[in-house]
Amino acid sequence: MTDPSSFSTALWTVLIVSAVIVAFGLAALSDMAMRRREDRAARADGHRRDSVHQTHQAYRAHQQDSVTSVNGHNGSTPTT
Repeated sequence: MTDPSSFSTALWTVLIVSAVIVAFGLAALSDMAMRRREDRAARADGHRRDSVHQTHQAYRAHQQDSVTSVNGHNGSTPTT
């Protein structure tokens, strides 16, 4: 015969694992919906992916300039 306490433990384990799976599934669906909403908003505002890349490249160039001005070099190996 099955021990009632082990059967209860098995049921709780199944319940907890199922709850975690459902929670991750809902989180994934929520994330997809949020990304879709952000994409729609970006298209409605007329933003393009290129403008984001240009902004990022400008930021990286500014960051490199500030490293050069502080260190006196750009971090590459010295040439002789």
